[in-house]
Amino acid sequence: MTTPALSSSPDLPSLARLSLEERRAQVKALSREQLAELFAGASTQELLEAGKVSATRMGTYETQVVKRERVSGELLKPQTIHLWVRQSPRALRLEVLDGPAKGRKVVYDASVKKNELRVREAGVLGIAGAVWIDMNGRLARGDTNHPVTDFAFTSIIGILEDCFAKGEAVGGYSRQDEGLDATGRYCITFDAPDGGAHLYAKRARICVDPVLALPVVLEIDDARGPLERFDFSHVQPVSRADFSPSSL
Repeated sequence: MTTPALSSSPDLPSLARLSLEERRAQVKALSREQLAELFAGASTQELLEAGKVSATRMGTYETQVVKRERVSGELLKPQTIHLWVRQSPRALRLEVLDGPAKGRKVVYDASVKKNELRVREAGVLGIAGAVWIDMNGRLARGDTNHPVTDFAFTSIIGILEDCFAKGEAVGGYSRQDEGLDATGRYCITFDAPDGGAHLYAKRARICVDPVLALPVVLEIDDARGPLERFDFSHVQPVSRADFSPSSL
């Protein structure tokens, strides 16, 4: 395969429009300094737009995520989740691998039931089999601030876009580029302006995987402190995944 040539200083949106294989080759060809310069030169909107393009091009994918959230005033213990996502029609499957609710399995398919999840708990709670529950109800949201659909990258980016847009109305977020971390992810911290205490994020730290062009680390603080932490790994497209409710 011949890798399409980009300029010696490619822009991030152009990079995101390449296939995953082509992107990997282009990123590999850049020095660490060139890669940092590429991300530092991209506006916040360009970063988010590149992520949307990349997630859409990826199609159906799987990933592992370690999440920790403060729900109803309590900072819960971390959960490790294996997640599969189909872009359209929207569908998700998740299995809790470790932490609270270990063994829980969830399937959501908008083409089957738009507002309900099929859930099967582990152990004794799962003896009765899988059940349908309201995706926005107390049972579904007992350990998270989000509906299950928010765990897709396109939804995460949409939430960030909305937050930054609302921040503009009160002066805009300040941006501090940290650069590439030890694992090669490009990290940026955003702080809300004065008068932004009502915003979803008073502080947001985002680390982007250069090959994926996706925000794989999110640290969100509100006015009370740490609110959410998400760390995605092993993100890869898959040719097929089982989102059928009958699979639980």
